[in-house]
Amino acid sequence: MSNEMPPVGGDELPEVDEVLAAALTAQGEPGVRALGLLQDARQILAGDFLQRPAEVAESCLRGVADALLSLPGAPVAVGLKSAAAGLLDAVDAFPGPPAEDVAGQDPAPAAEPSDPVGLDTTAREGTAGPDDTAPRSAPAAADVRPAVAPLERAGAAGTCGAGLQWATVREAAEVLRGQLVRPGGFHRARAAGIAERLTGIALGSAQERALEVWGEVYGQTSGTLHGGAADPARAAAVYGQVLAAARELLVPLPGRATRVLELAALAGPGEEEAREMAGWADPRAEAYFFRSGPAAAWLDVLEEHAPHLLLADEASGAWPAAPFLEHLAQAAADTARPWLAAHAGQLAAAGPGALDALWRLALAGALTPAGVRLLLPHVTARSRPGEPAGQAGWSRRLAARWARTLPMAERDGDWLRVAEELLKDAVDAEHAGHLALQAVAERAHAAEQRAAAGAEAAGTAWEEALADLELQEAARQETAARLPGHEVAGLLRELVRTVHPAGGGPFRWARAVRQALAGLLRRDVEESAEAARHVVFDVDLDEVSLRDASAFLGPLLARAVLDLAATDAAAGLTLTERIRAWPRIAAADAHLHDRLLASHLAAHSPSGTAGADAVGEWWDQAIDVTVRLLAGRPPAEGARLAALVLDTCPPARAGALEQRARAALGPAPSAAEVDQVLPAGAGQADGRLEPLASWLRVWDWSPLLPAPLLVGFDPLLAAVRRLKPAGPADPRSVPDLLPVKHTVTLDEEDLAQLAAAAGPFAAAAELAAAEDAGDDGYAIVLHHLVDADPAAWTADVPRALAALARPELGAFYLAAAATAARRPGAFPGGPVPAALAALTLRRALPAGQGPSAAVLFADQALFDLLSVVWRTGADLAGDLPAVLDHLRGLVAPLTRPVEGSDVAADAGADAGGEDERPPALLGSDPAVRALGCLLEYAAARARAGGAMPGDVLDLAAGALTARTGDDAVATAIGVHLPALHRHAPAFMAAHPELYVLVPGRPSPAAAWLRWGGPDPVLLAALDRGRLLAALRAQLPGADGHVAHALLTGHHDLLGEPATAWAELAAGPDGATAASRLLTALAVRCPRRQDPDDAGMPPAARAALDAATRWWTAALDASLPPGALAGAGAFADVALPDEVWLPLARASAEHTPAQEDADRVAERAAAHPASADAIVLAAHLLTRPAPAAWYDFEVRRHARALLQAAARTGHEHPDAVEELRRALVNAGEVDAAHA
Repeated sequence: MSNEMPPVGGDELPEVDEVLAAALTAQGEPGVRALGLLQDARQILAGDFLQRPAEVAESCLRGVADALLSLPGAPVAVGLKSAAAGLLDAVDAFPGPPAEDVAGQDPAPAAEPSDPVGLDTTAREGTAGPDDTAPRSAPAAADVRPAVAPLERAGAAGTCGAGLQWATVREAAEVLRGQLVRPGGFHRARAAGIAERLTGIALGSAQERALEVWGEVYGQTSGTLHGGAADPARAAAVYGQVLAAARELLVPLPGRATRVLELAALAGPGEEEAREMAGWADPRAEAYFFRSGPAAAWLDVLEEHAPHLLLADEASGAWPAAPFLEHLAQAAADTARPWLAAHAGQLAAAGPGALDALWRLALAGALTPAGVRLLLPHVTARSRPGEPAGQAGWSRRLAARWARTLPMAERDGDWLRVAEELLKDAVDAEHAGHLALQAVAERAHAAEQRAAAGAEAAGTAWEEALADLELQEAARQETAARLPGHEVAGLLRELVRTVHPAGGGPFRWARAVRQALAGLLRRDVEESAEAARHVVFDVDLDEVSLRDASAFLGPLLARAVLDLAATDAAAGLTLTERIRAWPRIAAADAHLHDRLLASHLAAHSPSGTAGADAVGEWWDQAIDVTVRLLAGRPPAEGARLAALVLDTCPPARAGALEQRARAALGPAPSAAEVDQVLPAGAGQADGRLEPLASWLRVWDWSPLLPAPLLVGFDPLLAAVRRLKPAGPADPRSVPDLLPVKHTVTLDEEDLAQLAAAAGPFAAAAELAAAEDAGDDGYAIVLHHLVDADPAAWTADVPRALAALARPELGAFYLAAAATAARRPGAFPGGPVPAALAALTLRRALPAGQGPSAAVLFADQALFDLLSVVWRTGADLAGDLPAVLDHLRGLVAPLTRPVEGSDVAADAGADAGGEDERPPALLGSDPAVRALGCLLEYAAARARAGGAMPGDVLDLAAGALTARTGDDAVATAIGVHLPALHRHAPAFMAAHPELYVLVPGRPSPAAAWLRWGGPDPVLLAALDRGRLLAALRAQLPGADGHVAHALLTGHHDLLGEPATAWAELAAGPDGATAASRLLTALAVRCPRRQDPDDAGMPPAARAALDAATRWWTAALDASLPPGALAGAGAFADVALPDEVWLPLARASAEHTPAQEDADRVAERAAAHPASADAIVLAAHLLTRPAPAAWYDFEVRRHARALLQAAARTGHEHPDAVEELRRALVNAGEVDAAHA
């Protein structure tokens, strides 16, 4: 039916159709009342049996609005109105200043508490009264105090102006009271709350604007309701408004889909259709409309009658109309471009979503360069709070792509400004990022220095780790936000290429390009510290290429300046024009300017056909810059020009050149002066000190200088040659800087070849003879050597140690051998000799040596090799006591309480000392490693049929008691908890704390759950209630252990399944815990295959049966919302479809937002004949979606399923229709007619 309101009278009034009637009835008693009032209003307006039908009809319609806006979802009024009402209550309650303070004044009359404009006590008690005000509650004392206190202070002061001040407050209060009774925002908020409850979607500003109709209805009917007159035409109009508004608010989208599709297909819309669209209160309808590619005529119509629909959402920054404009950019570009040009700046300010859409439009050619310039400030602005780290970088890349790909004919001054601003931003970002990273690196370096100074090892290691993570995160964010190097290089190439395009005329803004590039280079130089500048520009500029994005930005900018000058030269521009902008560079760094000028002059010397003026200009510039460069160390670019100038200088200029060059080189030192600075027996000299630093310039330039310029410098050159017999390097070439690949003298490949040819002992001897044999870098060398041939290197450990000689090399070797222990052929004679050698080596190292590399590697080797001994069952025989004594000695300190621990704190509680916990131990701490090694020995002994040694158990108990809460100690014990539980029951019974699980508190049981292997018997020994609490607290590993036990035959671990689910979900975060356990069960089940495949092992079938039982029990347990989200993980499980489909359907009915919903929908789509599959897909589309991207793939599979199911008559048409409605409600409006 049409929502347009015709003139009043009889049959012309629209009726409440079946769709709206059903929607109203579905809302319960308020909806039924509203339906009756609507029908009554129509009968009243259509009939002639009342004297005042208009007033009665409007009263009915006011009742309709009241009934509908009292539905569930309408929020209680909060915010500004509530605060204002509280303020008015406070003003009413305050008695005002004493009478003497107001004598002689004419204050405004005080308002009565009952409020003559309608703010009565009914409203104050929290219900909406007939006065249209927001519900109000009596303000609490705390709410009143801020408003009253200033007034009390004024009265207490007794100032002569108190009365006048109070009168002003009263007047302001009455103005505020009048504002409160104005309808509008309150009713809009009520309607929005109801709409969001029904649709599950947050409304945008356009929808909230559409819902203003409810405030208008209230405003139009309030006067009549309170005794005012009404005319029939207005009543009929209000009737139409309410009918249309109720339809938009309550009728589900499937009931409105046909009209949405009609408007989307309309080729010639007008004002009526635009206003109808403006009344849509459903963002899904708006999104579909703009996504469907409507006719171009809609742009002008909407711009005239509903322009807000074309703009970005004021609150969220989203731009629903962006797909429409992108469609027009392809189908009707001439229509889209003027509108975009007028609104680009406003849209760009809305947020990243709108900005990215505008860049897509720009790339499609819908924005002119002038329009693109409006976007740029929003691209280079600082990131907004909460914005993803890569968002800013993405916008910059889109902008750079536009600048690079814009056709040459469309480039103009605005294009140049865009490119220049992007490059300025890149320059600033490089330097800002460098400073940020430098600050983090300095903190990391400070932590390293504190560690080197002997600070507490664990604390400094933790601090270093945090600093390292901070550095990584800072680098990640800085890299993500800035324009990548290849985009910068691409922009520079385009700037150069644009000045002289191939096949086209010169660029009108060519001189501006030269100024821009020179200015960018100057900007980079000025932002670089002097010390950093020498490093960054310490390259041969002639070797830099704009194709090399890895170069520093400064050299790239210099190369761009040179490339542009080269293209200018090729185009025949004069030298003066080519370098007109270069003084900007000289103002920042004169030496860099001279290098650039030398490079350009050397590459573009005058040809034989050049005019005399051009030749003279070149020689003037070349001689001047050569002389300036001779006064310093020779740069490669300057050396090449100097060689050219000195070799080819015209005779007319040669004399002046020689004179100026000698002056630049400085006076030659006498032989005596040279002998004083560089005596004959000197083996080295500091070339940074004067006067030698200045003299050495001549040595560096000497390969290029002709004999006349070297006269008098012979003593100096001879003295320097004694120190550098090879002579000076040719300054015209800069040697390539190669990365350091080796930190040690010996080459690893050479050692590997020697070991392969002459055996490992020869390579070991070579290592021992190296001049840097004790360097830590040989640790990795030995690791690689041993790993390449573990059998040869571990065949005779004592001999290898003897060949290595040095204890540092021995520690590195043993650690490498322990790492290779699991390799085939390792330790052909057994691991015992290596373990004993490690013990001997470790004991030989000085006890006070500290955490040197040798000590660290020796400890690591000893513990790892002993673990190999225990694991393989090798016999230490008579050496066992010595080994155990060494380990016990390391563990003993752990059994003594340390200051600040829980035990020490309890002992010293009466003394009133502070409870400062000691630094946490690291898992690599020798004492902790020794404790773990002893427990491994005890477990190995138990596996061999013996009893666990009591002294080892006592040490473990003592360490746990003294170091309660220490994660490293708890972990060392926890990983051996299964062996202790199985082989030392008496010990475990005497120490129940080993089984304790307390979320957030380290314990052996918690460590086993996290790091240990599955052991259902041990798991059953844990307290059931604490285990459920551990599941709720997301204790690492708890889900996996429980799921494994339940799937491997330990069905009674948690008791009766349905009861266990209910108890798990009853506690804090219970729903999430239940969902995670479902996921853990699913991921441990066999993956999908043919369930009837006889090859499936019985254990796998048993796991599927157990999982099905627990999944079914979860459905029967009446779990809270969200608890069955993890059931989505069963989509890939090898359950038969006849089992999976009904369970998945029931789970989605309980919790529509399923994990792996895309895979659930994909599996369901393969069964178009199944009602369970169709309803399952419909439930997955139920709103609200947990995330914007949640149902993208779900909708694709659901559409395919609907199309397959609707092709022929389906056995379950109700299910098909439910899926159709769900797709429409998910925004796929055209599914209504699929």
